[in-house]
Amino acid sequence: MVGSGSLLRPALAAISNLSPVCNRACSTSLAPPSITASRTATAAFTPPRSLRYLSTSLVRRQPNEPNISEFDTATSSARPFRTVQGDGARTRSKVVLLAGLPLSVTPNDLKSLAPGVKIHNAISRIEYIYTRLMRPSGKALVSFTHPIHAQNFAEACQQRILGGKMMRAQLLDQERHQNLLDRTYGNWPARMQIPFDLIEYETGKLVLLRNIPQYTTEARLEERLAPRYDLREQDRWRGKRRSRVGILRSAKGFGGSHDAVLGGVLKLDKPHQDATVTSFIVRCKSPQEAMRLVRRWHNTYFAPATFGVDDTGGRYRVEASILY
Repeated sequence: MVGSGSLLRPALAAISNLSPVCNRACSTSLAPPSITASRTATAAFTPPRSLRYLSTSLVRRQPNEPNISEFDTATSSARPFRTVQGDGARTRSKVVLLAGLPLSVTPNDLKSLAPGVKIHNAISRIEYIYTRLMRPSGKALVSFTHPIHAQNFAEACQQRILGGKMMRAQLLDQERHQNLLDRTYGNWPARMQIPFDLIEYETGKLVLLRNIPQYTTEARLEERLAPRYDLREQDRWRGKRRSRVGILRSAKGFGGSHDAVLGGVLKLDKPHQDATVTSFIVRCKSPQEAMRLVRRWHNTYFAPATFGVDDTGGRYRVEASILY
């Protein structure tokens, strides 16, 4: 008996070592699925995204707690917007670039695209992008006070029809915003700063008259307009430099104020050396007066008694528009 007991002792020890494993296996196989899932490790089972959204939507939220169902719980970030390149640009972007705009679009037209009064009131600035001939390029920069308002505005404007044209919207962070202005205006002549800064301070009150004979002077045109329209008097204009025209961001000495004597009419440079026409900016005292000037002068011939239409071939047909 002693010999047989000594032989059975190792076998019993082996069985006792295997019993916890068997007990766990049996308890796992016989337990209900809910109990089995609770006993397993969390890393062993990852629920699909649909279950994660369902579970977070059923949780009661506190009054000041964000809606977790609108975010991806796996990455703890908002769902990406298609027109944004990267999450960093989306979270920091306060500027929306609109492209494909009609040439006659006004700031009120762009503000009407805002989905709601809150986003409408969050618009801090609207900046049109012009060509070297001071014509609208069909692009505009809309700045907001908060990135979430900019994102909602971009989503509402993307592929929307305005004036028979489909718009495109893109969010820009501060770096890309400045790069766009540098690429557009950085190599322009520095003398174009005053016209663009006038747009900044007197937006909606400036009228651009194109296709005026090149030898027409500021005094002669102002003498022709002053009796009929309410223009600004001649004064010393010292507006702060705001435009990036002619100055790159890396250049030193940017800033300060202008020191120029301006009247009611400002003559611009010829578009090229052999041009026979030029453009003028007329400074009106009110937007209503500027609109009245545009309605009266647009698509009319300049001084037809002096410059005959037959003799000039209709070269001096005036184009009038308001600068925003």
